[in-house]
Amino acid sequence: MIENNMLQEIIEFSESSPLREVCGFIVYRNNTLFFEKIINDSNQDDYFRINPISFLERSLSNELVAIFHTHVDSEEKPSEYDIQNSKNCLYPFLIYSLETKRFHLFDLPEFKRPENGVNMLKEVIND
Repeated sequence: MIENNMLQEIIEFSESSPLREVCGFIVYRNNTLFFEKIINDSNQDDYFRINPISFLERSLSNELVAIFHTHVDSEEKPSEYDIQNSKNCLYPFLIYSLETKRFHLFDLPEFKRPENGVNMLKEVIND
């Protein structure tokens, strides 16, 4: 299944950087989820920053489902900083913990995103 391959791709990308957070976009196109790697622009290893123009371009495409990033030394639950940033950009955050090897999707009803894409993502990470 493509979505399971996507999760494996995310895990491999995450594991390739055990000391520095990585990030990307989860997009929904043609009834399928895809992962797009994004360069972490942060100057700190335990934070991520996506170039605002990259975020704007992706959000204007109406395909953005969630923003992905890793936690390198903590569990998969969102930090207060994650929650605030997710609320600020109005998109869910998908977090993968290198410590616990688990995913967490922080999502609120008022977030903008393709509903079918979010539902598919929830199914995939909960399998």
